[in-house]
Amino acid sequence: MKIEIEEAKKLAITTLTKFGFTQEEAEYCTENCLEGELTGKKTHGFVRIPMLIKSVKGEKIKVGGEEITIVKETPVSLLIDGKAKTGLYVVNKALEIGIEKVKKSGMLIIGVTNTALISGLIGQYARKASENDLIFIGFNNSSGGLIPYGSIKEIFGTNPVTISVPTNDLPVILDMASSKITWGNLLIAKAEGKSIPENTALDAEGNVTTDPEKAMEGGLLPYAEHKGSGMAFMVEILGGALTGSRCGHNIEGGWGSVFILVDPNILRPIDEFKKDVESLIDEVKTSPKMKGFNEIYFPGEQSQKERQRNIKAGEFELSDTIFEQINNLLKE
Repeated sequence: MKIEIEEAKKLAITTLTKFGFTQEEAEYCTENCLEGELTGKKTHGFVRIPMLIKSVKGEKIKVGGEEITIVKETPVSLLIDGKAKTGLYVVNKALEIGIEKVKKSGMLIIGVTNTALISGLIGQYARKASENDLIFIGFNNSSGGLIPYGSIKEIFGTNPVTISVPTNDLPVILDMASSKITWGNLLIAKAEGKSIPENTALDAEGNVTTDPEKAMEGGLLPYAEHKGSGMAFMVEILGGALTGSRCGHNIEGGWGSVFILVDPNILRPIDEFKKDVESLIDEVKTSPKMKGFNEIYFPGEQSQKERQRNIKAGEFELSDTIFEQINNLLKE
């Protein structure tokens, strides 16, 4: 179904505030989920709203109450306690604090600890950083779900690496999970009664499955086998151990995030930097194409162009099933 952007915002915020989110928390959560819808990353879109509310009901997410705090600070670093609030809110707030602070230092590392599910679409935070002419390098771990290569037990989070670079037009945004598919793919497949692709997940007994519910009981497989597994391992350390958050199952804690903000001007004038980035983009896009390819895209280009199209139209396509689920929550 088609839904107007403003109507979708109102629906999401009204639903979230009904279940205890403050107006500000609901707005930040909606902003991130809406980004997922507008960019075509439905796995991180409104499908997450019922998940958030279920977690509030199960007391896995705190809403309202004590505000997030800075627990450690140096001229080039921040460690922020998320007070068990959802990462959708905490990481957005931490980013805002960081963007202001990095103006003085030129480079800043921010650790976020004691947050609850979910971290959300990291590409949204990366885009915000790039709009402020900053490079963003992010590592986010979660509550598990990814099976190390060669194992049959989930240990890591799906652990994305996210990097964005500013340009004079669309920023370059690489935002990729360590798993072949994301947890959001499981949520959508379950909600819509569909199967997931083969060889992307195992059930609790270690057998390959295409059933999203069985995959939730088992775990997801890493992309590119040992390469994705290795990336997930490192993100587990940077997002988890470095921030004092969950790290595997032996070290308990909340979800953890580390991101680095860099002002390119600390190495060279940003205009010169952007010029070289755009030169590389042009070289890639105008390079000879393989048979069957009409266009070569740089990281994040397609999703950002879809975002622009949806914003221009003032509406986007929302799953009927997800819309119904959210409306049913409003009727409770």
